[in-house]
Amino acid sequence: MKILSDPENRDRSAEEIAQLCIDELDALRSTTHRLAVVGQISYGPQEPLHTVVLGPFRSPLLLKDEERFEEALKRPCTAAREAGQHLAWDSKTGTGQGRFMLAPAFARPRDAWDFYRPPKQQDMQHITESIARWRPGLWAEEYERGS
Repeated sequence: MKILSDPENRDRSAEEIAQLCIDELDALRSTTHRLAVVGQISYGPQEPLHTVVLGPFRSPLLLKDEERFEEALKRPCTAAREAGQHLAWDSKTGTGQGRFMLAPAFARPRDAWDFYRPPKQQDMQHITESIARWRPGLWAEEYERGS
């Protein structure tokens, strides 16, 4: 953190410096603590199914896209997996059952869309190929001939 060595700190209060450090840490965690445990629990076959989300948990890799998420799942993700395994049954009563999966966590809907959006280069390539097949000058030639 470069915040602590910032020369402008001499004009800041201790609370302001602390807040800057917390904000920087939150920004860092928003890129590293991106795993969530999504679980479903029920106390019995006739009981309602409840969906729960635990987290966020730290990812072993920086999750930038779906490919990196798949790579991260091949690694331990210990804290997240342990939390999910505790959803298997109610440890207080010894009853119920549950299941879980790991999912990427996002703060904003746009982040989720950006995470799964395919690379733009493929879209542009598709558009270029489509225009080449369309032959835009053909219509103008036919129009001039009076077809």
